[in-house]
Amino acid sequence: MSIRVENLYHIYNPGTPFERCAVHNVTLEIQDGEFVAIIGETGSGKSTLIQHFNGLLKPTQGRVFVDGVDIWGKGVHLKSIRQKVGLVFQYPEHQLFEETVFKDIAFGPRNMGLNDDEVQRRVKQAMKMAGLDFEGLCDRSPFELSGGEKRRVAMAGVLAMEPSVIVLDEPASGLDPRGRDEVLTEIQELHQEFGFTVILVSHSMEDVARLARRVVVLHRARLIADGSTRDIFDMEDVLDKAGLEAPQITRLMQELAGRNMKVRTDILTIEEAKHEILHVLRGEGRVS
Repeated sequence: MSIRVENLYHIYNPGTPFERCAVHNVTLEIQDGEFVAIIGETGSGKSTLIQHFNGLLKPTQGRVFVDGVDIWGKGVHLKSIRQKVGLVFQYPEHQLFEETVFKDIAFGPRNMGLNDDEVQRRVKQAMKMAGLDFEGLCDRSPFELSGGEKRRVAMAGVLAMEPSVIVLDEPASGLDPRGRDEVLTEIQELHQEFGFTVILVSHSMEDVARLARRVVVLHRARLIADGSTRDIFDMEDVLDKAGLEAPQITRLMQELAGRNMKVRTDILTIEEAKHEILHVLRGEGRVS
């Protein structure tokens, strides 16, 4: 399932002294099965942009297409769009409210009017996808769980709607290292094992380097770069303009190259860096 925005603008408080353009003439297409990260400094328009993907916000100007359908076209039901494109907000555990994990995850499917057997099936499947033990957790209060478990329960509530696209706004924000690793691992598995299209908003360049294959860069409401993760993090001028930095390991390799060590500068992981440095030290030159 593809998402396309064309010449998208979003203006908050139009015609008032507080008028602000949060998205300025953005055109972007995300294809089925991609893992795309959207990055940019605070206030660059990331969260505003993603809320257009399932119709939570209406464009001030421009069009939004989901699977080729103009979501603001006549006769289009936004409820069906939101079932296809699931959005997990920052700190989604703040939206947990039911007395058990099962009831919380089942809330969306029940509102769809599904029968009990289908609700049960969806909750079990969503918990499996989110790395949660159904038997051990379904009757527990979500408020008794760890931070990482709460985050994954909230994700399961979106997955139970069976979307084709999952959009995550800072999914690991505020978690301890263990919870952060759990959530990021589950996101990676959702993409690799279950084939979800994933759109990730993150301030962590390390997380983006680890997970995403494509990166979109926003700066002051405008899209200023769009390319492979490796290419984007090798564009120091683009990152400087956007007030961002490449992952630490990428910066290290750039520093080594600046000291005349013949290493690649588009390295994204510690394992890649280790492999590249060993090749150079053995006199084998750059790895193609």
